[in-house]
Amino acid sequence: MSLRLVSGLALGLVMAGCAPSKDLSSAEVAAVRRALESYREAWLRNDEAAVMAHVSDEITLFVPGATTPPVRGAAALRSFWFPTGATGFRITKYEITGEAIHGSGRFAVAEGISLLAWETLAGDSVVDSATSRTEYLTVLRREGDQWRLFRQMYLPRE
Repeated sequence: MSLRLVSGLALGLVMAGCAPSKDLSSAEVAAVRRALESYREAWLRNDEAAVMAHVSDEITLFVPGATTPPVRGAAALRSFWFPTGATGFRITKYEITGEAIHGSGRFAVAEGISLLAWETLAGDSVVDSATSRTEYLTVLRREGDQWRLFRQMYLPRE
């Protein structure tokens, strides 16, 4: 199933679940954009606490090609993204193109293309580096006065 179809279905479900709410205002779309940009900047600073501050406690991450269930909950996601032990990761690039934001009520959907580059570390030494280009779909939920990542999925692209 294509990400465009999945995003359309997700948006439809979000919209149906939010009825009779109206579409996000331009100010709300701008707030979502700021939240996403702050999230990406936190990754580029490799700031675990700042990254996790952008994530809902009820986050679900759908990992492409995984043979395990989705990652559910902020604690599980922290362990997935920031493993403890001798091996770590440092984000060196996080670029977004073609981002579109839609939504209604307490939910927003962001979709686009991301280019991510990272280094694998053993202690302080770089042992590998990699890049990934993906098409992503992120559902954000307004929690109080903040927009937080609620659902996230991505598909690798060549």
